[in-house]
Amino acid sequence: MDISAPVGTTISQRSDIVTLQEGDDFSAAFQQSAWRPLATASSAPWSISVRINVNRRSDNGLYNNAPVATMMSPILIPVNQLTIINVPVADADGDIIHCRWSTTSNGVDECGGVCPPSSLPSNMTIYPNCTILIIDQTVGNWFAVALMVEDFIDSTSIIPLSSIPVQFLVQIVNQSSCPNPPTIIGPSLEESCIVVVTGQTFISQLFALNNCGSSVTIMDITILAFLGMIRGNITQVNTTTYYIDLSWTPTDSQLGYQVICAMAFDR
Repeated sequence: MDISAPVGTTISQRSDIVTLQEGDDFSAAFQQSAWRPLATASSAPWSISVRINVNRRSDNGLYNNAPVATMMSPILIPVNQLTIINVPVADADGDIIHCRWSTTSNGVDECGGVCPPSSLPSNMTIYPNCTILIIDQTVGNWFAVALMVEDFIDSTSIIPLSSIPVQFLVQIVNQSSCPNPPTIIGPSLEESCIVVVTGQTFISQLFALNNCGSSVTIMDITILAFLGMIRGNITQVNTTTYYIDLSWTPTDSQLGYQVICAMAFDR
């Protein structure tokens, strides 16, 4: 769990292990009510659906590894400014990954009361490479974004091996007097991969650069990470540079891709 008092957010993840049989192929959903009041609905139920397929792959005879997608929430979008949101995704099998809006079809409710496009600003667009374009004209509007990440065995396939949900909030805010948001500098390049050995403690630092001068400070660096990741308090090096310490000892149950997201907030 990551708690940021300056930003007013609490972020956590939960992991469960269940026993399935070979050949199982089904959808499961976490459903309840309700999202916070949104621009498109005062009380919309949520439905977060996932497709689980325990059949062996036709190309190598192994079980499929579903893609991993992690997204921070909420995302702050400046009013009247076209903004690009990149959804971080990874796939241990190296499969083709596509993103699409969540739907309600074939008896599977992937999005509850926030199914696109009616739940989103007009002309909001998602591309197969998991890039989203958004713009809105009203400060204070909140929107719930619901999409699915799917992996395909090759570029010609139209039937996904698995479907993973990603849902998050966006809030429309006033444009800042400084148009340059903070820059996150991690232990490696964005969307790159670090090899970590189970049972061995991984220690690193995550830096944020203030791009708006001495009149602006970075309040905090928040993370959405995996079970066991420990985040230290933010430390200011100078008017430009801030950092947090990271520490994690992975377990055998965490073999495979683990995705961490980070966001710096300034004022």
